[in-house]
Amino acid sequence: MSKSNSISTPKVVADPIHGVIDIRAVLPMVETPEFQALGDKRQLGMAYLTFPSATHSRKAHSLGSYHATQELAASWLKRGFVNDAEARAIAGYALYHDIGHPAFSHVTESLCELPPGTPPGVSPNAAVSAAIIERRRREIEACGIDFRIMRDIAAHKNPLWQAVSDKNLGMEKLDYLERDSVNTILSRPVGVEYLRNHIYYIDGAIAIDEKAIDNAIDLQNFYLKIYKNVYLRKTSSIAQRAMQKMVHHMIIAREITRADLVDFTDSELIGAMRLSKNDFVQHAYSLFRTRDLFREALVIRPEQFATADMRTGKAVTILGATDREMDTLMKNPNFDFRNQVGLEELENEIADIAGLPWGSVLVTPIVSTERFKAQDIMIYQGPGRKLASLKARFPAHFKNFEEVAQSYVSFRVCTTEKYRKTLSAPKIAKKTFELLTAWKDDERS
Repeated sequence: MSKSNSISTPKVVADPIHGVIDIRAVLPMVETPEFQALGDKRQLGMAYLTFPSATHSRKAHSLGSYHATQELAASWLKRGFVNDAEARAIAGYALYHDIGHPAFSHVTESLCELPPGTPPGVSPNAAVSAAIIERRRREIEACGIDFRIMRDIAAHKNPLWQAVSDKNLGMEKLDYLERDSVNTILSRPVGVEYLRNHIYYIDGAIAIDEKAIDNAIDLQNFYLKIYKNVYLRKTSSIAQRAMQKMVHHMIIAREITRADLVDFTDSELIGAMRLSKNDFVQHAYSLFRTRDLFREALVIRPEQFATADMRTGKAVTILGATDREMDTLMKNPNFDFRNQVGLEELENEIADIAGLPWGSVLVTPIVSTERFKAQDIMIYQGPGRKLASLKARFPAHFKNFEEVAQSYVSFRVCTTEKYRKTLSAPKIAKKTFELLTAWKDDERS
């Protein structure tokens, strides 16, 4: 019989998605300040303004991703897809995959300061996460994890990153779909547990068993559903842009720095806003406190979907745009969330057209349409056979996915309730539309 002092007692946390999660194996990584800070960083940014229960944290999501990945890695180890060191490293990466997120996560990500030497195209979260992983090598190795393998997985140099971050089948993707949906639309994607048990790793690629095809298609359809109803919800999108503008003003007023955003928790950023002396920040923050937010006055959508969203009884004008005009709205660099200066200049120009005071107009550009492109899924057909393509088998599903996604695309011009009728008036809306779609071909080089 084992001696009592040799028993390793469980260290567990309760989780609404996975039940009980044992974190003994990664306790040194969990106890770092950077990981603990994730407990005060909302997973869904501004979505709590629409869904009061959407206050779950990046910490909860990271623990859930770790648990699911640990189970997947154990299954892969038994099947011979990975060795023990790789299995441990995959789970470690899952725990730290979001550790570089700033306050309010994706809301302020575009305003963060990147670590020196960050290659072009690397997201702030990935760059900051990589820097944190480097400085937490001691804690990682204390968990029995091969640091070099985990670092390569986190940098996507090792294809095992797909186990965590594959757009369709990664364990963190499945976790946030379940976790976010439970806290917002009160439904969960069907068959996720079955799907998890039929995900394989073959020749450097992640694939599903042929018998799980229907589950994979259902999951992609659910992805669209939650984007429409949660991630692209108009209130959240408008509030996100207002938050970015407040942060931008605080940075140029030297009340905070870009580097602060990575270290700040949500509460700390809100506290800094509360103490700001900047006029716009004070005004916008007072609206947040009372949830008296900026509201749509002009909405531009693809012309085939414009009439399906006509609002009655509200001072909102909805205009349809041609494919070329929508392309302008999506590709004009002045309409990029990272270009806060350009967006504010545009807002002031629209305010002048409408005869409104500067600071009363808020433009909410189109979210990157890359998120709407359905990624193919590989299918395992049996021993000795090549992986098959889901897209090749079901092209209509992927075409429908992209067509439905287009119905969610909106470019919004917003203001406070006080000025809504003025900004949405047909004559002002028409002039604003012409301004927004006037970007010439010779400006696109």
